[in-house]
Amino acid sequence: MRPDKRRLWLKCYKTGRTMKQLQSVFVAAALAVLCGGSVVLSGRAAAAQDYRFGVPKLQMLVSVRPDASVHIAYDITFRNHPGAHAIDVVDIGTPHKGYDLGNIQASSGGRPLGGAAHSTYIDCGFEIPMGAGTIQPGREGTLHVEFDMPEMVFQDTTNAELASLRITPTWFDGSSLQGNTHIQVAVQLPRSVKPEEALHQGLKFTSKAATDDGALVGWDWPADRLDGPHLVAVSFPKRGLDRVVVLSKLDLLLKWFRESKGARVTVAIVFLVAFGLLFFRFTGGTGISVWVVLSAVACFVFYLSPGLHLLSMPTVFVLIGFNEWSLARRKVHYMPPVAQVEGGGIKRGLTAPEAAALLELPVAKVLGLVVFGMLKKGMLRQQQADPLIVEVDQDFLIPTETPSATVADRYRFYRNVGQKKGTVVHKYEHGFLYLIQHNPGKPLQQINFSVPLRKLIERAAARMKGFDLSDTQDYYRSIVRRACDQASAVGDLAQREKAIDRNFEWILMGEDHGRVFDYGRPYRPIWIRGLGAPSSGGVPAGGGAPSIPGQTSFGDVAASFSGWAENTMGSMATSISPGSLNVARPAGGFLNLSGADKVTGEFFQALGEAAASGGGGGGGGGGCACACAGCACACACAGGGR
Repeated sequence: MRPDKRRLWLKCYKTGRTMKQLQSVFVAAALAVLCGGSVVLSGRAAAAQDYRFGVPKLQMLVSVRPDASVHIAYDITFRNHPGAHAIDVVDIGTPHKGYDLGNIQASSGGRPLGGAAHSTYIDCGFEIPMGAGTIQPGREGTLHVEFDMPEMVFQDTTNAELASLRITPTWFDGSSLQGNTHIQVAVQLPRSVKPEEALHQGLKFTSKAATDDGALVGWDWPADRLDGPHLVAVSFPKRGLDRVVVLSKLDLLLKWFRESKGARVTVAIVFLVAFGLLFFRFTGGTGISVWVVLSAVACFVFYLSPGLHLLSMPTVFVLIGFNEWSLARRKVHYMPPVAQVEGGGIKRGLTAPEAAALLELPVAKVLGLVVFGMLKKGMLRQQQADPLIVEVDQDFLIPTETPSATVADRYRFYRNVGQKKGTVVHKYEHGFLYLIQHNPGKPLQQINFSVPLRKLIERAAARMKGFDLSDTQDYYRSIVRRACDQASAVGDLAQREKAIDRNFEWILMGEDHGRVFDYGRPYRPIWIRGLGAPSSGGVPAGGGAPSIPGQTSFGDVAASFSGWAENTMGSMATSISPGSLNVARPAGGFLNLSGADKVTGEFFQALGEAAASGGGGGGGGGGCACACAGCACACACAGGGR
């Protein structure tokens, strides 16, 4: 260091000029951060407790060079306390790991020191063996160190004409450091830079002066603890520089994130919480052991790659959004597990409501198919269209003298009546007839049909035993499509009406049944035709006959039967209690990992038993197929004398 420059630096006279404060970190210039943390005096952590020392003075001079590098010079005065360990090695923190051991020069008391090596104590820095300059207990000594650091001058992101430098002097372990330090930091700017052109970035200059080599700016802390960073920053014109390090805002973000341990820990915690939400929503709350393993792998990857760590945040939130959107579009599964046989053939002979349950159409539609089917067969009679009110046909009314008839009694009664009338009464229809009979005049949407509907669903699942589920579902989908296509293809109105009557329930199961029922005039179901006069809100024999004033007629509900049927079946959803029906809501998952949890639990249980008894063993197995189950900073790293 030239003597005139040192004198000027130590003089540190002040100017009265007010400087523009620039933005720091992201919006300010790119920064270069000195790595690491605090370092204790001592070559080994175990001996650190034996070191007690003070640093009365630390002076740091940073000289900017045209190639974006800087030359750093330290003068650090140590005062070793009596009875403490000798200061035999000193660690110096560096802005990054790009330093060259070959250009490090050190001296103490005028004696050159050699043997500089990569520090074994701090992540980013080097160590200087004090050798003959070792500072004994009760003595004082000054260490002088000079070295070059490349890639330190960055493009200022607030002004394209400016360059930026941010740096902090090294610091020491507070547990060994005694007292305060007079800290002086100076930055020698290029020869072309005038003092008034130098701009601070938040922390105002203590001094600013012109030298033969350009502007010299400085900061001074007369008495401060040297157990942490003292970040300083300056922006200045780029003229006279051959180059600067150019970083985009994304580069600045990555650099800051890479060097900020606190930010990385915080983001990791947020990621694990978000990943847990995503994982357990996707798996329906299963797979805890798998989540633990994946989380551990993610943390390891994040440690190796800060870029992937930062990228993981938007990725996981996008996946959460997509997963929630997909879950919202899922149909509710209510079928119990089906004991099926792959390739076991197609189960034929299911009724339309049973097939609808097998295809997991909305339960309200299944209920509507049951009611419409019984109306079609004459077992029920419509009293009102909206809301739909029906009554049990006189022949199917259980006699009042047998109010406590058992299920078996009702079965025999309905079967005998059906045989006399030539009507097939399905077993699952008994419960619906019984409830409607005992709730006279009540709209269907106010009657709880959960129990008979549950039995219908269980019956459909039981009838699938031994058959192939997917093949059977495809078979009934084809029946629905064929019924709709055949009825739509009939041009004659009378013949089309007959075709609809014949496949009425199957057509209602089609997604586009509206095109079938809309054929030039409103379709009137078979149980409505032939009525000679309007009943309370019902449909009269003539399509244009008026309805009772103040009541909603069949024709008022929708322009076609399709609209009325959809509205009616939709309203029936309120008659189904999910709790009593035991409808299995989607668990929020597409993948069930409960098996992995079971295996993991058994593994740890076996380990526990082995630890308790000195041994263990066992095994077993089984299986069943189911249809569905319901800115860049430049901060000096802490260094230290050891």
